[in-house]
Amino acid sequence: MSSARHALRRTLVAALLPLIALVSEARSAGAPAPASVAEWSRFEASYVPATAPANPFDPGEIDVRAEFVSPGGRTLEVPAFWYQGYERSLVNGSEHLTPVGEPHFLVRFTPDRPGRWRWRWVVRAGDAIVVLPYATLQVSPARDHGFIRVSRRDPRCLAFDDGTPYFAVGENTGWYDRRGSFAYDDWFGRLAEQGANFGRIWMSSWTFGIEWNDTGLGDYTERLDRAWQLDRVLEEAERDGIYVMLSLLNHGAFSSFFNSAWADNPYNAANGGPLATPAQFFTDPTARGLFERRLRYIVARWGWSTHVQAWELWNEVDLTDGYVSANVAAWHAAMAARLRALDPYDHLVTTSHAFLSDTNVLLNGGLDFTQRHAYANQQPPALRNVGFAVVSQTQERLLATGKPVLFGELGVDYRGPNETRAADPEGVGIHDGLWAGVVSGGFGTAMSWWWDNLIALEPARYYPMFGAVARFIDGIRWDRERFVPAEADVAASSRPVVAYGLRGRKKLLLWLKDDAFQWYAPGAASITDATLQVQGRWCGQWYDPWTGAWLDRVELHGPVPVPPFERDLALLAGRCPATNLHP
Repeated sequence: MSSARHALRRTLVAALLPLIALVSEARSAGAPAPASVAEWSRFEASYVPATAPANPFDPGEIDVRAEFVSPGGRTLEVPAFWYQGYERSLVNGSEHLTPVGEPHFLVRFTPDRPGRWRWRWVVRAGDAIVVLPYATLQVSPARDHGFIRVSRRDPRCLAFDDGTPYFAVGENTGWYDRRGSFAYDDWFGRLAEQGANFGRIWMSSWTFGIEWNDTGLGDYTERLDRAWQLDRVLEEAERDGIYVMLSLLNHGAFSSFFNSAWADNPYNAANGGPLATPAQFFTDPTARGLFERRLRYIVARWGWSTHVQAWELWNEVDLTDGYVSANVAAWHAAMAARLRALDPYDHLVTTSHAFLSDTNVLLNGGLDFTQRHAYANQQPPALRNVGFAVVSQTQERLLATGKPVLFGELGVDYRGPNETRAADPEGVGIHDGLWAGVVSGGFGTAMSWWWDNLIALEPARYYPMFGAVARFIDGIRWDRERFVPAEADVAASSRPVVAYGLRGRKKLLLWLKDDAFQWYAPGAASITDATLQVQGRWCGQWYDPWTGAWLDRVELHGPVPVPPFERDLALLAGRCPATNLHP
């Protein structure tokens, strides 16, 4: 055989080796995938390579995907992700995780319609590609709301795929305590008992973050246990009816002055990363590529969940170093677009600021909804009134953007739970934030902070506050009402009573508040001489926001007396004649 033929043969073998390896890997796939699942439920299948990749998180080395074809012919491509299973146990109050099985690729998929689907593996390594034959997936009909969207009926509201409106009642649940994922069994369970339906979780370096100085950049092997914990928490959220805003970045990782963790950040050049300063994260192409790899893994692993309410790109991005609006807006627009390209389910995308209302980011950053954050002791005197602050700031943001608004963080004192408890031992600030959110025009209650070391430590005091709100709003069709601020006149000679409310096509929601009763002035007094007048004729029922009890019925037509009350009082009314206003 001539030397030229030998060289050609070596060249052909070298070119075919990746393909041969891929075929070998494809034939070594793991246990058979399920042949049937219910609509809106999780389909999961494993792919086991013959040889573990050097970096299974780098799609440039190996890119494993599954291609799904719906009964109507729509094709969805879903990336697979590298997975290690674990078992958990609670030992002396702390979570312990034990690895189970060998690591491998998984794909997770949520079919959105019943019928006969087809699916297949598509595997790429370098220039080689293998496409396996289609398998059949039979999807049975099921009752489920689907994913959360911006409502088609009212762009200020949210609704599920099936058209059911979504109004968020809940709190921040940012990270776990020493119980690890077991903590969320407790917190989500208590919220669910009250009819609440929202939690906010950070992928922080100290809990659910998958990339930090113990992993390096772009390889999450050392934190697959953290990823498994988040799996478990989202499964608990599904069981308890909680929808989770998942915050992907927190300000401290890229700040030298607010909760700074920059010294430990693997993106920091001092740790071998690509960035000399935190601000370069928004402009550096290497950093952008690495973060897009992280987004790919996040979407692949958790995008299946209908209980991921939204991807929050940043917690309080304005607290990062060297904030430049143009750079931050451009980065958000690019990352939101990348999420939408990766995410076959098109989850909502948002972000948050601590102090700024950067309309450049809010309008041009690819966001589906915006947020407000506020702590009363940081506000000017007028905005220390929690009810006024939540309502006024929400309405201001709605006017500025036209997008749905959530008051994503609210507290009396930003410094800590001890300061909050000392300033507001009765939880008036939390209570007022919940009720102000209902009548603000936003799509949720104001989400209180200090979930673990304030609210969970006094469950009998705080959790019923969520239940009282949830019962009051049950059954309201938010996006069909086209709510506007209600015009209501309330007067009392003894105390300064104010009325906040929303007027819709068929419903009227009012919250009457003794404005002299605040978290910083908790002296309650009986109000016996208040009168109320609203535009139009309404029939409704009074409600005690503190006990969650329905009170007397009332017809509103001209000035009417308000029942004696302390602190605050709520009213749910409909167009007369109105019946069955509450369960």
